[in-house]
Amino acid sequence: KATDLTALVTKLKAKNVQAVVNWSIVPAQSIVAKNMRQIGMNVPLFQSHGFGNIKYVKAAGAAAEGIIFPAGRLLVADVLPDSNPQKSVLVKYKKDYESRYHEEASTFGGHAYDAFNILVRAIKEAGFDKEKVRDAIENMKGFVGTGGIFNFSPTDHNGLDINSFEMLTVKNGKFALLEQ
Repeated sequence: KATDLTALVTKLKAKNVQAVVNWSIVPAQSIVAKNMRQIGMNVPLFQSHGFGNIKYVKAAGAAAEGIIFPAGRLLVADVLPDSNPQKSVLVKYKKDYESRYHEEASTFGGHAYDAFNILVRAIKEAGFDKEKVRDAIENMKGFVGTGGIFNFSPTDHNGLDINSFEMLTVKNGKFALLEQ
Protein backbone atom coordinates (compact mmCIF):
# COMPACT_ATOMS: atom_id res chain seq x y z
CA LYS A 1 0.00 0.00 0.00
CA ALA A 2 2.95 2.30 -0.63
CA THR A 3 2.11 5.73 -1.96
CA ASP A 4 5.68 6.78 -2.68
CA LEU A 5 8.46 4.61 -4.08
CA THR A 6 11.08 7.34 -4.40
CA ALA A 7 13.52 5.52 -2.08
CA LEU A 8 13.35 2.41 -4.26
CA VAL A 9 13.77 4.18 -7.60
CA THR A 10 16.59 6.31 -6.13
CA LYS A 11 18.47 3.08 -5.33
CA LEU A 12 17.91 1.91 -8.90
CA LYS A 13 19.14 5.21 -10.28
CA ALA A 14 22.30 4.96 -8.16
CA LYS A 15 23.00 1.56 -9.75
CA ASN A 16 22.91 3.16 -13.23
CA VAL A 17 20.42 0.60 -14.52
CA GLN A 18 19.70 0.69 -18.24
CA ALA A 19 15.99 -0.06 -17.83
CA VAL A 20 13.40 -0.83 -15.16
CA VAL A 21 11.00 -3.78 -15.31
CA ASN A 22 8.10 -3.17 -12.95
CA TRP A 23 5.88 -6.25 -12.78
CA SER A 24 3.38 -4.94 -10.26
CA ILE A 25 -0.24 -3.91 -10.08
CA VAL A 26 -1.90 -0.58 -9.54
CA PRO A 27 -1.29 1.80 -7.98
CA ALA A 28 2.43 0.88 -7.95
CA GLN A 29 2.61 1.00 -11.75
CA SER A 30 1.71 4.68 -11.80
CA ILE A 31 3.69 5.53 -8.66
CA VAL A 32 6.93 4.02 -10.02
CA ALA A 33 6.53 5.97 -13.26
CA LYS A 34 5.89 9.26 -11.44
CA ASN A 35 8.71 8.77 -8.94
CA MET A 36 11.20 7.86 -11.69
CA ARG A 37 10.39 11.06 -13.57
CA GLN A 38 10.46 13.14 -10.38
CA ILE A 39 14.07 12.15 -9.70
CA GLY A 40 15.11 12.54 -13.32
CA MET A 41 15.46 8.84 -14.02
CA ASN A 42 15.02 8.64 -17.77
CA VAL A 43 15.53 4.99 -18.64
CA PRO A 44 12.96 2.76 -20.34
CA LEU A 45 10.20 1.56 -18.02
CA PHE A 46 8.66 -1.81 -18.87
CA GLN A 47 5.35 -2.66 -17.19
CA SER A 48 3.24 -5.82 -17.15
CA HIS A 49 0.16 -6.31 -19.33
CA GLY A 50 -1.79 -5.07 -16.32
CA PHE A 51 -0.91 -1.52 -17.34
CA GLY A 52 -3.31 -1.87 -20.27
CA ASN A 53 -6.08 0.34 -18.92
CA ILE A 54 -6.27 4.02 -19.83
CA LYS A 55 -7.14 4.81 -16.19
CA TYR A 56 -3.58 3.88 -15.22
CA VAL A 57 -2.15 6.15 -17.89
CA LYS A 58 -4.25 9.00 -16.52
CA ALA A 59 -3.11 8.20 -12.96
CA ALA A 60 0.54 8.43 -14.01
CA GLY A 61 -0.05 11.61 -16.01
CA ALA A 62 2.89 12.82 -18.08
CA ALA A 63 5.09 10.18 -16.43
CA ALA A 64 3.23 7.49 -18.42
CA GLU A 65 4.71 8.78 -21.66
CA GLY A 66 6.99 6.14 -23.17
CA ILE A 67 6.06 3.27 -20.82
CA ILE A 68 6.41 -0.04 -22.67
CA PHE A 69 4.22 -3.08 -22.02
CA PRO A 70 2.82 -6.18 -23.73
CA ALA A 71 -0.89 -6.36 -24.44
CA GLY A 72 -3.49 -7.76 -26.75
CA ARG A 73 -4.54 -5.77 -29.80
CA LEU A 74 -7.77 -4.41 -28.32
CA LEU A 75 -6.01 -1.28 -27.11
CA VAL A 76 -4.83 -0.44 -30.62
CA ALA A 77 -7.70 -1.88 -32.68
CA ASP A 78 -8.22 1.36 -34.57
CA VAL A 79 -4.72 1.32 -36.10
CA LEU A 80 -4.68 -2.33 -37.15
CA PRO A 81 -4.79 -3.01 -40.88
CA ASP A 82 -8.16 -4.22 -42.17
CA SER A 83 -6.43 -7.47 -43.13
CA ASN A 84 -5.83 -8.33 -39.46
CA PRO A 85 -8.13 -11.29 -38.67
CA GLN A 86 -8.96 -9.87 -35.22
CA LYS A 87 -9.84 -6.36 -36.32
CA SER A 88 -13.60 -6.82 -36.85
CA VAL A 89 -14.00 -8.64 -33.49
CA LEU A 90 -11.95 -5.99 -31.68
CA VAL A 91 -13.73 -3.02 -33.24
CA LYS A 92 -17.17 -4.51 -32.54
CA TYR A 93 -16.35 -5.38 -28.92
CA LYS A 94 -14.82 -1.94 -28.32
CA LYS A 95 -17.79 -0.13 -29.87
CA ASP A 96 -20.37 -2.23 -28.00
CA TYR A 97 -18.55 -1.90 -24.67
CA GLU A 98 -17.93 1.83 -24.92
CA SER A 99 -21.47 2.66 -26.04
CA ARG A 100 -22.92 0.66 -23.16
CA TYR A 101 -20.56 1.63 -20.32
CA HIS A 102 -19.43 5.09 -21.47
CA GLU A 103 -15.77 4.39 -20.75
CA GLU A 104 -12.87 3.06 -22.76
CA ALA A 105 -12.68 -0.70 -23.13
CA SER A 106 -9.79 -2.49 -21.46
CA THR A 107 -8.32 -5.88 -22.20
CA PHE A 108 -9.67 -7.26 -18.92
CA GLY A 109 -13.30 -7.13 -20.01
CA GLY A 110 -12.22 -8.61 -23.31
CA HIS A 111 -10.83 -11.65 -21.51
CA ALA A 112 -14.22 -12.34 -19.92
CA TYR A 113 -15.94 -11.76 -23.28
CA ASP A 114 -13.64 -14.30 -24.92
CA ALA A 115 -14.13 -16.87 -22.15
CA PHE A 116 -17.91 -16.55 -22.37
CA ASN A 117 -17.95 -16.88 -26.15
CA ILE A 118 -15.59 -19.86 -26.09
CA LEU A 119 -17.89 -21.58 -23.60
CA VAL A 120 -21.00 -20.74 -25.66
CA ARG A 121 -19.38 -22.16 -28.80
CA ALA A 122 -18.38 -25.34 -26.94
CA ILE A 123 -21.88 -25.81 -25.46
CA LYS A 124 -23.50 -25.29 -28.87
CA GLU A 125 -21.23 -27.98 -30.27
CA ALA A 126 -21.26 -30.43 -27.35
CA GLY A 127 -24.39 -29.83 -25.31
CA PHE A 128 -24.24 -29.63 -21.53
CA ASP A 129 -22.20 -32.73 -20.73
CA LYS A 130 -19.13 -31.36 -18.95
CA GLU A 131 -16.66 -33.85 -20.46
CA LYS A 132 -17.94 -33.12 -23.97
CA VAL A 133 -17.72 -29.36 -23.32
CA ARG A 134 -14.14 -29.81 -22.13
CA ASP A 135 -13.32 -31.86 -25.22
CA ALA A 136 -14.92 -29.27 -27.49
CA ILE A 137 -12.77 -26.53 -25.95
CA GLU A 138 -9.62 -28.66 -26.08
CA ASN A 139 -10.23 -29.26 -29.78
CA MET A 140 -11.21 -25.68 -30.63
CA LYS A 141 -8.95 -24.10 -33.25
CA GLY A 142 -8.94 -20.68 -34.84
CA PHE A 143 -11.37 -19.01 -32.43
CA VAL A 144 -10.91 -15.29 -33.08
CA GLY A 145 -11.36 -13.33 -29.86
CA THR A 146 -10.28 -10.02 -28.38
CA GLY A 147 -7.22 -11.65 -26.83
CA GLY A 148 -5.99 -13.33 -29.97
CA ILE A 149 -6.67 -16.33 -32.15
CA PHE A 150 -7.21 -19.26 -29.80
CA ASN A 151 -5.96 -22.75 -30.61
CA PHE A 152 -6.59 -25.05 -27.66
CA SER A 153 -5.39 -28.59 -27.06
CA PRO A 154 -5.54 -31.13 -24.23
CA THR A 155 -2.18 -29.77 -23.03
CA ASP A 156 -2.73 -26.08 -23.83
CA HIS A 157 -5.71 -24.57 -22.05
CA ASN A 158 -4.51 -21.02 -22.70
CA GLY A 159 -4.80 -21.34 -26.45
CA LEU A 160 -2.70 -18.28 -27.25
CA ASP A 161 0.90 -17.89 -28.24
CA ILE A 162 3.39 -15.03 -28.36
CA ASN A 163 1.85 -13.80 -31.61
CA SER A 164 -1.27 -12.77 -29.68
CA PHE A 165 0.55 -9.84 -28.13
CA GLU A 166 1.94 -6.55 -29.31
CA MET A 167 4.45 -4.37 -27.57
CA LEU A 168 2.69 -1.11 -26.81
CA THR A 169 3.76 2.25 -25.50
CA VAL A 170 2.10 5.43 -24.32
CA LYS A 171 2.33 8.24 -26.86
CA ASN A 172 0.63 11.58 -26.24
CA GLY A 173 -1.40 10.03 -23.42
CA LYS A 174 -2.77 7.22 -25.59
CA PHE A 175 -1.83 3.62 -26.31
CA ALA A 176 0.21 3.09 -29.46
CA LEU A 177 2.09 0.27 -31.14
CA LEU A 178 5.75 0.38 -30.18
CA GLU A 179 7.77 1.25 -33.25
CA GLN A 180 10.63 -1.15 -33.78
